[in-house]
Amino acid sequence: MSVFVPEEVIDRITERADIVEIISEYLPLKKAGKNYKALCPFHQERTPSFMVSPQKQLFHCFGCGVGGSVFSFLMKWEKITFPEAIRNLGEKVGIPVNFSAEEERASGYKEELYRINELVAEIFQEELKRNASAKAYLKERGFDEKTVATFKIGFAPSSKEFLQACRKRDLSREKLQELGLLFTSDKGTRAYFRYRIIFPIFTSRGRVCGFGGRVIDDSMPKYLNSSESPTFDKGKTLYGLNFSKEAIRRENEAILVEGYTDLIYLHQVGIRNVVASLGTSLTPWQARTIKRHTDQAFIAYDQDKAGVAATLRGIDLLLEADLRIRVIPLPRGKDPADLVKKGTDLFLEKKAEATPYFDYRLKLETEKRPSLDLEDKIEIVKALFPTLGKNKDVVRIRGFIKKLSQRLDLDEESIGAEFEKFKRDGERRLFRRHLSLRKRDDREEMEKTLLQLMLDDEKMIGIVEKKRGSHLFRNPSYRLVAEKLIDSSKEGAAGSARLADQLEKENLSSLISSVSLSKPCWKEDSKEKMVRDYIRSLERNNNQRKIDELREKIKTTENKEEEKIKTTENKGEEKKVGKWLEELTSLKKQIISR
Repeated sequence: MSVFVPEEVIDRITERADIVEIISEYLPLKKAGKNYKALCPFHQERTPSFMVSPQKQLFHCFGCGVGGSVFSFLMKWEKITFPEAIRNLGEKVGIPVNFSAEEERASGYKEELYRINELVAEIFQEELKRNASAKAYLKERGFDEKTVATFKIGFAPSSKEFLQACRKRDLSREKLQELGLLFTSDKGTRAYFRYRIIFPIFTSRGRVCGFGGRVIDDSMPKYLNSSESPTFDKGKTLYGLNFSKEAIRRENEAILVEGYTDLIYLHQVGIRNVVASLGTSLTPWQARTIKRHTDQAFIAYDQDKAGVAATLRGIDLLLEADLRIRVIPLPRGKDPADLVKKGTDLFLEKKAEATPYFDYRLKLETEKRPSLDLEDKIEIVKALFPTLGKNKDVVRIRGFIKKLSQRLDLDEESIGAEFEKFKRDGERRLFRRHLSLRKRDDREEMEKTLLQLMLDDEKMIGIVEKKRGSHLFRNPSYRLVAEKLIDSSKEGAAGSARLADQLEKENLSSLISSVSLSKPCWKEDSKEKMVRDYIRSLERNNNQRKIDELREKIKTTENKEEEKIKTTENKGEEKKVGKWLEELTSLKKQIISR
């Protein structure tokens, strides 16, 4: 009897085993760039063509063509079976794998369940060939025949037809019920999937472990997944990993989507390094599985309310697994499948615009608090600390704190000190001295006073407009009010009350009344000079901020280039650096000239 080894056991051993370390026990390996090389033990050769990749955890001989994982090496070297290789490697890494008579019986039973899943997948595939409506639906949705065959897509018929097909294959009703494919109701035994397009769900090694079904009409629920069973654990399954793991390792990045249709569409147009979390929140197990194959993840979830919430949870879990994360900015109401239907380039363009996770989180938090006063800024920082605390890279954390300081005009050292308190004590003792967060240049006060002057005197609006207008303001609420003031002034209808009415929907009417009615801090004959002084100070401050950002971009890009071999992509990065240096020189001249 063949012994079935649980996937989770294999994954635990794979996670702990290092292919270089294991093969080094059998062969003398020599470093060769990122990889290791040796004379192939499986054929005679004089020049080493046997390569081992620690990054991909694979070996390959370019002479005789033998290759695979560390298990493949042990099986070939020691002439043993796969379960024996698992047991041997488990002993080497401290995870004992023993197969008792009872375990062998249990594994044989589980093997039978997997066999039933495969046969049921065949039933669904045959039903699809017979059902014109289902075939037309798939064609209309853009699935080609090769894709349908590759992913073993099928169709679930009525309960009666499904039961008949199962009887012909002599499939046990009890086991079908255990797999969640049948259930008993007042109407008798019924099929779980009926009148649905069926997407078999695979293990990372390509075995059918469960099923997903989608209706072809407007009935609900639209999607239905297999219930938990001895072969299917939704939280421990990454859909499509069996198709994508080699591409993920090759590209050294994984694109994470929500469901099977997104993944299949991307696969069909040639984007293969994709996995799906089956429409559920990402789990720690799934995050660790992605980490075993790559260091970088792109999240491509829908950006509706549920999708944003899933993205935020995903970011935290992927950070805990020590991945670098970017979020692909999908248009609201669109998913990856919608984009690739219009052409591969559109999705790839969005991927190229992917936002680092911290920028994504910061943007979401600032959009919730449009006034951006000091209390709002504190709430933003507090909201970001838990995510920041999951990052394991101290250098990156410092960079993010610097970015927070620049974006929110808060003191960098004070944010850093508050973050250390957060790591030590949680939120209990945070931000007891708010004033320590204010930057010494008091930019916020300058912007507020300049806006107050514009609301007080229409002539000041014209002076501001000539000097880059609303772009002087970094606070988004102040900027919006300034824009409306300039527009209203051009139309000859500037006025605080009118403006407050116009901006009622943006919750800025109270901001306008507050600024307008604040006690003026100027003399009537000094207003114009004060406005021009503030404009110069704000322009200088803006230029200095751009200089700091450009320096950071140049430094980050140069560090990346040091890690990579020169490629066409890197030449493009060099051009970017050149443009940034030119811009940096120009900005420095502008500061000196003022």
